[in-house]
Amino acid sequence: MGYVEVLGEVEVFQYWPHGVSDVDTLKFIPDLTTATYFSDSAPVKVGTYFKHGGTFQPDDNEPGVERFKAILRGSGGGSFSVRLQGIDAPETHYAPNFREGMFDGDYAKWIAKHMSRQMSYRQPYGKLCTDFFANGLRSKLGIGPYDPANPEVKVTAKLKVLADSINGAADVFGRVVGYVAISHNGQDVVLNNAALSEGFAFCSFYGSMTLHEMQRLADLFAAHGSDGGRRSQLRSNVSNHLRDFEPGLCTTKSMRDTDLDDNGANSIRGTDSFRSKCFDPKLFRRCVDWIGRREALNDASTLLDYMRANDEEVVLLSDFAAANGDWTQARKFSMGSLIGRDGAFRYKPGDVVFEARPITIVDDQRRPLPDSFLAPYP
Repeated sequence: MGYVEVLGEVEVFQYWPHGVSDVDTLKFIPDLTTATYFSDSAPVKVGTYFKHGGTFQPDDNEPGVERFKAILRGSGGGSFSVRLQGIDAPETHYAPNFREGMFDGDYAKWIAKHMSRQMSYRQPYGKLCTDFFANGLRSKLGIGPYDPANPEVKVTAKLKVLADSINGAADVFGRVVGYVAISHNGQDVVLNNAALSEGFAFCSFYGSMTLHEMQRLADLFAAHGSDGGRRSQLRSNVSNHLRDFEPGLCTTKSMRDTDLDDNGANSIRGTDSFRSKCFDPKLFRRCVDWIGRREALNDASTLLDYMRANDEEVVLLSDFAAANGDWTQARKFSMGSLIGRDGAFRYKPGDVVFEARPITIVDDQRRPLPDSFLAPYP
């Protein structure tokens, strides 16, 4: 497998509470002139792939209409939304997902779904992990506290994407998937590695990743606190049971000032900080979808029934290793079958590998980009 490297910058105060980025997703400001694909062949410049590529996605405001969403977004040269490879962290905000249910002609039903999507939910320890993670990064890089007079502090960064084509470099939402290393004052930090080794994220594996890559990340996750050091609150409060899910952790407005604050007492409501269990962020998203369906569509299914009906095919990491990293040869399970009748999980965080469904990146005329970085574009 080849890889792409892109040099650029990262704004270090983009995380909550100064910005909206979470531990596992951030904005990366690329210098596309440096975007280079490395493989057994000679290095190839691939900046035009990222400049023109994107996906068509449903328009939340116009039923039945799809809009082009470019990989390179925003003004002033643009930025990438980067999803950090191999990790999944608690969210500071998350909306119910109805994108898989396209507009079917029932306008009232579509409006109900649309209104439900306005609800923004937060996973336990989402704020705490993001705040501690970001503060730790800034401390390592020798960056002082937030200054409203100079709110932006950018550091040099490098994005590395393990892929042979643009279709493997981005996900269905047009986010680039890879590793980000930031540098400042002679210090270097790989964000993916830091999030796992410091206990602010779980492993999240897909069949497109190499087995060696998965095992390396799993080892980082397992090593957190193994030397007798204090574990993060996220890792100390990992649950393996659905009954610990708290459906009341939601907000309909700003994620910053209208829901309970797990960093301490809430300054608006005057309530004390809470202690909650936390589990696999992907399952939490399913729980949020269940609440959205219940509120928007009057779905009477119980949470346990809804979760156990999840028929998404997954593979356990041990079985993936036994199949030498070949998804097609590994033993499959449905995600719901890994949840017992009492709501207990039949796996541990980081044990599950999800299917890597193919993504076709296109330009704004719906023309697919070449399926290899070795083919020129346009």
